[in-house]
Amino acid sequence: MKAYGIFPRIDMTVEDDPRVNSCHSLVSELVCDCLRADGDTYHVAVDWRDPDGEAWGICTEGVAQPHVVRLETAEALQELVRLSTDPLSIRGASAIRSMATCRAATFGHDGQVFLCLRHEDNPPVSPNRELVEVAERPELLTDTDYFDGVIVNPSPLVNGG
Repeated sequence: MKAYGIFPRIDMTVEDDPRVNSCHSLVSELVCDCLRADGDTYHVAVDWRDPDGEAWGICTEGVAQPHVVRLETAEALQELVRLSTDPLSIRGASAIRSMATCRAATFGHDGQVFLCLRHEDNPPVSPNRELVEVAERPELLTDTDYFDGVIVNPSPLVNGG
């Protein structure tokens, strides 16, 4: 596996900057293209949700239950990636994984994305280096827990979305 960082080069919290929307779109498309390469459509994310809580919202440790959500369409995947990379939103996933290829995306708090791709995958390339920087980051695989997953509460998994 290879790891990459995708970093917005602008402040994603400036609400009146027209580049923010463009940057969101570029990052979302880049991440989705990498995750769905070679026809991979087997993506899932875990939505830790409080009982009666909103999907992809803030959850309470020890109360939240995991909901495995299958992202079957390109639109569903792109919508969740966009939500997860928006630093102004309190909603989103912490990670999206492919159940077929082990590709994964983990999301930072400032719009960045950390991608784990197969060695044979094409490396991500920024379509606009003024807005988005892409860098190979091998230390993300060995020196961090970004791709390890998380167990908030070891309760049985609840399927559904």
